[in-house]
Amino acid sequence: MALSRLVVAIFLLLAGPVQAAKLTGMAIVPGTVTIASDAPVAVGHHFSLHGPSRLVVDLPAVVDAPITLAGAGSVTQLRLAMFSPGVARLVLDLKVPLVLVSAHSGAAGLELKLRRATEAEFVAAVMAGRKPLGITRAETDFELPAGLFPDRGAPAVPAPPARMTPAGPELPAATTPVQPRPAVAEPLPEVAPQLPTRSRLRARGVKPRSGSKPLVVIDAGHGGKDVGAISVRGGYEKEVTLAIARATARRLERSGRVRVRLTRDDDRFIPLGGRVNIARAARADLFISVHADAAGNAEARGASVYTISTVASDEVAERLAARENKADIIGGVNLGIEAPDVGDIMIELSRRATTNVSVAFAEVLQEELESRMRFRGEFHHFAGFRVLKAPDVPSVLLETGYVTNGEDSDFLFSGEGQSRVADGIARAVERHLLGD
Repeated sequence: MALSRLVVAIFLLLAGPVQAAKLTGMAIVPGTVTIASDAPVAVGHHFSLHGPSRLVVDLPAVVDAPITLAGAGSVTQLRLAMFSPGVARLVLDLKVPLVLVSAHSGAAGLELKLRRATEAEFVAAVMAGRKPLGITRAETDFELPAGLFPDRGAPAVPAPPARMTPAGPELPAATTPVQPRPAVAEPLPEVAPQLPTRSRLRARGVKPRSGSKPLVVIDAGHGGKDVGAISVRGGYEKEVTLAIARATARRLERSGRVRVRLTRDDDRFIPLGGRVNIARAARADLFISVHADAAGNAEARGASVYTISTVASDEVAERLAARENKADIIGGVNLGIEAPDVGDIMIELSRRATTNVSVAFAEVLQEELESRMRFRGEFHHFAGFRVLKAPDVPSVLLETGYVTNGEDSDFLFSGEGQSRVADGIARAVERHLLGD
């Protein structure tokens, strides 16, 4: 009875779907931009552009039609529209340099706080490129009871409490701006001019869920009868993923600062649900699934990282997720029994508590790998990978390159290439889990 009342309360508080949030309107006063949505927006990115000066915010959300709004204060105009499938882009045209201070999800919607910046600060922000948008939540929230999410076929593992925020009421449509509470832009700070450099992201570290040291589970994609993508040189994806997973584990074990576990340490088939179960049963602090991509175009190449989303960030992400999610079919697994889709409302709520952590790790991983290997355009993407659906374990899927490209294949099947990738992953793991 108590559980049923909790379910009803959750539905009443959410007041919106658990799919991708729909953005329904905008409003602005000097120093604050408010975006109305029918559900909380979990993650995003932002960056600055020069000539003309603009602030850009990308959100995993949808907009039915483009919205344009006259600016206020130092903002001349706001433009909100779909940038790519699953990604809504907000562009702020600026009169003077501004920087984004914070993002807060409250009853009025998503509030973006801005402040005046020096020219040197703004140029540095432009040079820094895309950065994660950390979204804080309202003070009024609730905790889900521990042990609520046992997977089938895995021991019941108590899940950590997830901090959630009820979505606010739907705001008026785009043609009728909402009225957020007044805000005043912060005064222009005194900042000494400096040469713009790309500063390294600061990892916060984590409190281990089990044991005295944090635990990372590294998943070597495919295996056994599921060979994965086939290289133009004749090798199999499953060989590359296992070699990189083993090399990463060796580096972390030598350091001794982080515990590490592999989902497979040999050539065996493990269903996708089983890989998720391993991470959850071990109460992992981080889950990394290592893969290599394939494409009909032999020129396609470069690495990329994915975090979970109900909608793909682009067509390549959607195609890739569809291919990787067929691994269980190759292994002859009954998907309805072994790895059912995660659709329960409480699991969705719990997953939102880990999404920002996954995105933060993806950004650290980018910083550690960008000098070690080539990327496929934008490094971070979103897609609905089944193997990332553990609701209580921050998870990423790393595509290390295209085995259907000669140069990428030579790199990934070489000892030097595998060592470079493993070094980057290991360093990113330590930075993220230990706060280095």
